Amino acid sequence: MVLSHENEDKDPHPYWYTRIIGVFHAQVRHMGPRSKSTDVQRMDFLWVRWFGRDLNYKAGWNAKRPYRLGFMHPEDQEPFGFLDPNEVIRGVHLIPAFAYGRTKDILAPSIARQPQEKDEDWVFYYVNMCAKLDHVLIDHS
Repeated sequence: MVLSHENEDKDPHPYWYTRIIGVFHAQVRHMGPRSKSTDVQRMDFLWVRWFGRDLNYKAGWNAKRPYRLGFMHPEDQEPFGFLDPNEVIRGVHLIPAFAYGRTKDILAPSIARQPQEKDEDWVFYYVNMCAKLDHVLIDHS
């Protein structure tokens, strides 16, 4: 989950969601005109597959329903991308919307999936909006 950059949408949402496909590290040297150092530096980045929010589905606290997401189609703006790990706010629990089933129509066979997924994606996922418990109460009686 990362902060969204939505500000022109009629129904803005504060977060964008991704599935992390890979975590990478590279040794880079920036030698452009704005470079502050030509030393080799480590760069960490995430390869991600973006989810899009289903705008046809009323969701949120007022609707009393969790937000519904689906993977972005390849013809959409940018279904894959790279993120600075520092942009990640936290992980979230996404629940497959089992009633809508799985599909092979969103993406052709791809290394972006795990082998056990058999080149299929869930059509939709729900964003679990439960409160996180940071502690456990123990009854010592």
